[in-house]
Amino acid sequence: MKVLLAIPHVFAPKEGSLYSSQTETKRSLKQEALLKATIGNLNRHRQRHWIHASLGKSQPVVNRELSSPDGVKLTIRLFTPPGASLASSLPDDPDLERLDPGVSDYSQVPLLASRHVLEQAQAYDLVGYMEDDLLLSDPEFFAKILYLDRYSDGNYAFLPHRCEHIPGKGDVILSGDPDGGRPDLFWDTGEMLNIPWALGNRRFYRATNPHSGCYFLSRRKALTVRDFWVQKNWQPDWNLSGPLEQAGSGMLLPVMRVMKPVPEHYRFLMVRHQDNLWKNHRFEAPEAYTTG
Repeated sequence: MKVLLAIPHVFAPKEGSLYSSQTETKRSLKQEALLKATIGNLNRHRQRHWIHASLGKSQPVVNRELSSPDGVKLTIRLFTPPGASLASSLPDDPDLERLDPGVSDYSQVPLLASRHVLEQAQAYDLVGYMEDDLLLSDPEFFAKILYLDRYSDGNYAFLPHRCEHIPGKGDVILSGDPDGGRPDLFWDTGEMLNIPWALGNRRFYRATNPHSGCYFLSRRKALTVRDFWVQKNWQPDWNLSGPLEQAGSGMLLPVMRVMKPVPEHYRFLMVRHQDNLWKNHRFEAPEAYTTG
């Protein structure tokens, strides 16, 4: 499987900003997150891996390189302005390409990255766009995306849940939907899908909150999205709340039905968010969600 991922990365601290990409105190956190989003994802998903191998009785043990057909031929293209970037700290890797987006307006970098993968889709089995702090922790993640593609028509885009870990408590899904839904949004239809899986059907719902910080599309779906935006000259009729949201799910919503696993099936498609946004929100009182 040949896969292309595009990642926008900007780190430009500003006094008093609430955005993590503009907060100096988050430099080390963002640096570690970028390493995991690039080199970490490459090492987790490409075909190369290693095994402890004995050279024989009473002989030393060595780390022997192997190649697994379960891996993918993965290329990551990092779109990052040289003057506003932490990419210089990354080790060189033949599958990691650094591209200068060539814009002074850094808010345009996510859209340029998203547009790039859609325009390159013909040459790949699967393309994806993702933010610079996401780790695809499931080693079968890309295989699952293509599996879902085969068991659905070309009108659906399956997005993962973006999750963090709360020490001592467990995972927290960041993309929760508002209580009562949002009937004012055209995509909040309540549609559900059941997809067969060896361990029992997996259910997906039309997400009220479509943002996952990423998307992943098979070639046929990416070309459908690309053709739509070419006809629109890449100009949207409306925008989501910010450039990251618009470059992610905002590129899909006019064309695809964006589906996510129901919360109880969140582990089926899940990505790790390398931050602690959960700390910004209080814990709901237990009586609010228990009965009897």
